[in-house]
Amino acid sequence: MNRLVSLLLSIGLLVGIGCSPKKPEVTSLQRKEAANLFKEAEFAVTIRDLPRAVGLLRQATKLCPDEGDYWLNLGNLTRKAGHVIETKSAYTSALAAYTVAYKIDKTDSAPLMRQMYVHALLGETDQAKATLKKARSAHPKDPRVLKFDEKALTEMMASPGFKELGI
Repeated sequence: MNRLVSLLLSIGLLVGIGCSPKKPEVTSLQRKEAANLFKEAEFAVTIRDLPRAVGLLRQATKLCPDEGDYWLNLGNLTRKAGHVIETKSAYTSALAAYTVAYKIDKTDSAPLMRQMYVHALLGETDQAKATLKKARSAHPKDPRVLKFDEKALTEMMASPGFKELGI
């Protein structure tokens, strides 16, 4: 009996490894609600109510865990509040969301460029450079990619505003 269970689990794992990346199942209603929460969070930031904005972004990420921008903004705000552990978790979740988004649509360079940005925020300079190189190779005519080179990446990472958000 144990061998049968082990065999079935092994087969399940092997089949799962070959599956293509999928976004989590999120309903259109959940997406609309998360978008409203995100807009509310943006407003809270403009009136400098950061604790409220953080709470709203946490709710948005729970509803739509596949939206990298929600995670990235949550990371930025938690970093400003000094919550480094939550910031790292949010940035890591943003990176995962952008990675899946790019695997689903390799014609769009935006998720790849955002991956580069998040790697930089996480202090993963070599990975950020490698992702930029990949973007320049995969999207040689894309204006978003063309205007960004290794020098621009280095300058971005050296800027005070970026250092304030990075880990």
